Amino acid sequence: MSRTGLIGLLFSTLPLYATPLFATDSDLLDLAHKAGFNRCDTAIETEFSDMTRIGNGVASTGYFNDRSFNVMATWGNDRDSVWKNTTFIKFGRSCLAYSVVNTTFKNSCSAFKEQNPEWKVIREQGDFTWTRNAGGVNAILKSLPNDVCAITYRIHQAYDSSSSSVASKRPVSDKKNGG
Repeated sequence: MSRTGLIGLLFSTLPLYATPLFATDSDLLDLAHKAGFNRCDTAIETEFSDMTRIGNGVASTGYFNDRSFNVMATWGNDRDSVWKNTTFIKFGRSCLAYSVVNTTFKNSCSAFKEQNPEWKVIREQGDFTWTRNAGGVNAILKSLPNDVCAITYRIHQAYDSSSSSVASKRPVSDKKNGG
């Protein structure tokens, strides 16, 4: 079978909500529970608390079975927005949250680097700038038109599903819209 056919077959088995939902974290919990996905409520609420706080989030969800649940969401305002794609996986007594996050910074990437010296440049590749902070998180910066900087990073967290605690520390964002 060709690679394209295999990828199509894999994704054709994923039930997805095709219509975006104007969402809050409680909407996401309802959708997770309807999909048979539970025990990760704290993780879902924590990972999408900024979307709820800002109040203009749009989300789409999907799941493979009762062990994983995915949320793709956007929130924020023009030139100060967040796109986040998080997959939640039940693993023993833990809930793992793997996220790819893209934010926009209202100024140029040069201004971002000046205002955020904790992000050290580690490599230039094409029109991307790879950075890393002291915690070991990588972020990719890309200049956009109108002196806007797109910042993409990947984070993962482990949550204890039997309590409301986070098993690993979640990076704190200084962005107005969170992320």
